[in-house]
Amino acid sequence: MAKIHYPKEEKPKRNKTWYKKKTERGLSAGQIIFRILVIISAVALCISYLSIFIDPAFMALPYFFGLYYIPIFLLNIALLMVGLIKMRRYLTVSLVALLPSLFFADLFVKFGSEEKSVSGDEVKVMTYNVGGFGLASKGMDKSQAFAKIGEFVAREAPDILCIQEFYASDSASLAGAIKFLPYRHSTFSGENHYTGDITFSRYPIVDSGYIRFKDSNNKCLWCDIRINDVIVRVYNCHLQSTTFSFANTLERFARKGEFTDEVKDVHERLAHSNIQRSQQVGAIHDHIAASTIPTIVCGDFNDTPMSHTYHHLASGHKDSFADGGNGFGATFSILWPLLRIDYILVPENISCDRTTVTRVPYSDHYPVSTLIYL
Repeated sequence: MAKIHYPKEEKPKRNKTWYKKKTERGLSAGQIIFRILVIISAVALCISYLSIFIDPAFMALPYFFGLYYIPIFLLNIALLMVGLIKMRRYLTVSLVALLPSLFFADLFVKFGSEEKSVSGDEVKVMTYNVGGFGLASKGMDKSQAFAKIGEFVAREAPDILCIQEFYASDSASLAGAIKFLPYRHSTFSGENHYTGDITFSRYPIVDSGYIRFKDSNNKCLWCDIRINDVIVRVYNCHLQSTTFSFANTLERFARKGEFTDEVKDVHERLAHSNIQRSQQVGAIHDHIAASTIPTIVCGDFNDTPMSHTYHHLASGHKDSFADGGNGFGATFSILWPLLRIDYILVPENISCDRTTVTRVPYSDHYPVSTLIYL
């Protein structure tokens, strides 16, 4: 039987007008700008991660990206949110750049306290840069700030207290400072006054000394403190500062109007001070390496957790805030909550809990305290 062939139905021709219009149109100006911004922000964030590994004495550029880590991180988060709403094809770039931040988040902020099982003798350690008692909130002079800080410390009742930028006008004021902590070790400069760093302790100091830094007035104190049957070495560090104030810098910007020159000057100072800190950290690290007893490192590092300074000193230690903190870790009142520069680092085998940054207006820094268990 012969097959009957039916005529094939012609398929309707596909209208490709929409496709041509789309390809001919290309990216809009807004999409191009957004794409460039995503790439630049992601690269900047990745460079900020490198800042913890690269010594600024070798290469200073990554340091600045680490210094601005928080604003760069927030910019990437904002771009990710925009991408979720409108431009999903760019999500991958932002996501990949942001993923390593998961490893650094608890160095800046922590929410929710963990229940800990601790044992041993409880010791409260505090570090506080008091700014020479001259950087309190407006309306408070040095004597008032001195009294307020003394009252605050007495209420907190630390067992070990590391103070940076201490100032006393005479021996009577020095003798009357923090009387409930009987043992102390200090290094002061000045003939008619006492300016420098000082460590107070409830427990006996059995040995002490300090590390002198080259071409700097800053020093690092160390004390061997006997706590019952255990001896620990406590370092009280005040590393090189940037030698300028944000207020004065902003005033210079407004007065001169030469923003580019001022920014260049500020960043040159930052680079120089960061190289000095790198050398100071090397000296402290070598001193710690030579110690045969547990070491606690406290003080004003003048650097953020996204820095070579912090990670070099933290080697072999754990950050008390990352281990036992809650809330924001920022310790510098200016630009709060962006700058965390004061730390308590403890040996990895020592438990710590209830690390607190107390926002009191008696200095430009906030005090940091933690409980350790020996």
